[in-house]
Amino acid sequence: MFGFSFRREQESDNDFARAMAQASDSLDIQVAISAHENWKIRLHAYLDGTSSEAFNPDVICFDDRCDLGQWIHGPGRERLGKFPGFTALVDNHKMFHYAASNVVALSQRGKTSEAHRILEGQFQHFSNQVVGILSLLQKARANYKSK
Repeated sequence: MFGFSFRREQESDNDFARAMAQASDSLDIQVAISAHENWKIRLHAYLDGTSSEAFNPDVICFDDRCDLGQWIHGPGRERLGKFPGFTALVDNHKMFHYAASNVVALSQRGKTSEAHRILEGQFQHFSNQVVGILSLLQKARANYKSK
């Protein structure tokens, strides 16, 4: 699914799993996955005019304001920042927010069809990447805690 490993060759799976278990104490991974999957539903409702949410693209674009972003830029980076796979999470999460911001900005400019195209294309791609990486982290955490 992903073209990377979370750890470098000189690091054991156990080193990564231990770091992940320690880092994830302050993050409910399943809640983070659900929150990111829910964004697509929220954006569809916004584009369809059925949402009561007031989205601001100048706020959505920041990747460090949601719970996952605060974890990524805090405890996650402290414990997992040395692992190559963590960089993939950081980059994809940043692009997820950028794509979501573009969807809203395009919609606000009356470019709804282009907003839908971004939502189904770039946004969905980065959302899938974030969810997939979080799922891998969740497995690593579960494997470590079951030992």
